[in-house]
Amino acid sequence: MIVLVALVCAAPFVSAWVAYYFIKPEGGKSYGELLPVLPVISEQDRVLLGDDAVKGKWLLIQQEQALCDTACAEALYATRQARTMLGRERDRVVRVLTIQNLQPEIASQHPDLLTKAGAGKFDRIVPQQRGLVLIDPLGNQVMLWPKSPDIKKLNQDLSRLMRASRIG
Repeated sequence: MIVLVALVCAAPFVSAWVAYYFIKPEGGKSYGELLPVLPVISEQDRVLLGDDAVKGKWLLIQQEQALCDTACAEALYATRQARTMLGRERDRVVRVLTIQNLQPEIASQHPDLLTKAGAGKFDRIVPQQRGLVLIDPLGNQVMLWPKSPDIKKLNQDLSRLMRASRIG
């Protein structure tokens, strides 16, 4: 009887040891690439973006060249849909597009989009070739998604982050 009690008491420790040394965890199930925590938004950048509009918000930044082409319009559509699918949490995320000129027909389709002239201002945050980057309310880079993201997977990542985070 004492041996049985000892086995029952030792079982959690033995199973934890086996799991730690022999069962390797899989990578995360996120669609986007998790970035190292680095502060990328300075006070000067917040002023450029309009401090009142972005204060305490998550920023989904997309950079484009002089004109918004088809790929740019598709990325804008994907980010708008993913943000809308967040439901009551959508006000915590601000979509930011840096571009020289945004066509009026595209701008009318995205009334919640914060557009800033001057492509290349935030190249140190997200190089134009890499994709969409998410910045937390503290100014740190968080995740990177491809230029043409999958809407459902992007929304899934955003909703997990919004659910887990209490800032912003």
